[in-house]
Amino acid sequence: MDLRAQLPPGLEVSVSRTDWAAQPGFEQSFLMMQLVTGGVAGIVLLLGGLSLVNIQLVAMRQRIREIGVRRSFGASDGRIFASVMLESVVATTAAGVIGIAVAVAVLRSPWVTQSLFSGLQDVPPFPFGAAIVGLVASVAVGALAGLIPALVALRVRVIDAIRF
Repeated sequence: MDLRAQLPPGLEVSVSRTDWAAQPGFEQSFLMMQLVTGGVAGIVLLLGGLSLVNIQLVAMRQRIREIGVRRSFGASDGRIFASVMLESVVATTAAGVIGIAVAVAVLRSPWVTQSLFSGLQDVPPFPFGAAIVGLVASVAVGALAGLIPALVALRVRVIDAIRF
């Protein structure tokens, strides 16, 4: 209003704010967006973890003979539990690292950079914080998904392994 009052007649002024994050109510809507996104991510991780549990249980049924042989040679419950858990954790950690490497390679490729950031001089950096959170989430899902198959592997007896 003050700027319009100072200008000669015939000139027009258009003013817009760039501090949209400081607007009242922004924090509330941003929190809601984070909660919805987090909920969707949680559901996706849960479904992925359930499919991983299913795959691990099928693998345990296939490996009953191996577990029985290990038991017959004196493998303790802790050793069998740790081997099954480590198999799941190592697999999901490797998958997380490969996923991060593919994401970095795709986002840094010249074709993607030119298509997405054609008008920008400075390309935004890769969000390594998000990559670390994703890696931690993949390790946690692997640990939780390996828990049930590891408990199933503990119940394998030597006599059951001979029958299969």
